[in-house]
Amino acid sequence: MPFENLLNISVKKDWVDYLSALLTPTVALFGLYIGYRQWRTEEAKLRHELFERRYKQFDAVVKFLNSILYKDNMTNDGLMRFLSETEGMNFIFDEEIDQFVDNYIFKLYMELRNSEPPLISPFDEKIDLGNNRRTELGRNLLIFKEKTLKYMQLEQPSLSKKLWRHLAALWEKIQKAAEE
Repeated sequence: MPFENLLNISVKKDWVDYLSALLTPTVALFGLYIGYRQWRTEEAKLRHELFERRYKQFDAVVKFLNSILYKDNMTNDGLMRFLSETEGMNFIFDEEIDQFVDNYIFKLYMELRNSEPPLISPFDEKIDLGNNRRTELGRNLLIFKEKTLKYMQLEQPSLSKKLWRHLAALWEKIQKAAEE
């Protein structure tokens, strides 16, 4: 009888040792999972903040063009608001969109603003050279919306997906190099 109790205690002690040995990796895996979820949450928060900043600049350009195209009353205050709200566009979007806004929207507006009043033809008809510029500004508004569409989506490819794709491509290169 005393031997059986000793054996039973030994078996119970083994289970305790096994469970305590498994506890450390389990806690580590749980900590990794929590860290991964926090990383994903921060990544989503970053995308949302970036979307908000992009939308403010996008909205400033659209409001600027709409006030020119439909209201035809751009004031100096409106122009200064547009310039201040679109400052740093190359950091939020990219250089291509920044150059497009500068060259095809702002400069065209300045040409329209500095153009002479409508000419009077010999047939008493007004020839407004600004209408061509307004039409071009309208087309540029559509082009601007198309160019910024990929940036104006809240669900963009996550950084982790890009990282996994990059690692997979790197792994394929390593395998090809090992085969040769």
